[in-house]
Amino acid sequence: MKRINLLGLILPVQLMAAPAFAAKTCSPYRVNYESAISQGLITRPSLVNNAGQSWNLFQVAMRRNDRIEAASRAAQYLVILSEYAGTRQANQARHNIEQEMVGYYQQPVEVAMPMFEVILENSPDCLKQ
Repeated sequence: MKRINLLGLILPVQLMAAPAFAAKTCSPYRVNYESAISQGLITRPSLVNNAGQSWNLFQVAMRRNDRIEAASRAAQYLVILSEYAGTRQANQARHNIEQEMVGYYQQPVEVAMPMFEVILENSPDCLKQ
């Protein structure tokens, strides 16, 4: 009797049948966040359980004056929010985040946290939503 290696056959079939997780939305926040990571502009922050945890880590990074970490966490927060509450809600949250940054650092966002604007530049691919 000949042994058949089913794992080698089943795994590619499962991968082809499973929808891609990253393709679940075309949120401009997701597109630009992943693009910034793939270009090496930022490193992927550790995983969080929800948007609230990401928000708390953003606050901690701001208090430590770690502006790159704060920008990464703010972007992570907006990605999570946009996927669960929609792009419109994320846009409102982005405005609030920018106001908070300006209030905390007493500088415009472009000066206080320039990496935030780089991470979340507008994406023409998804602005149709």
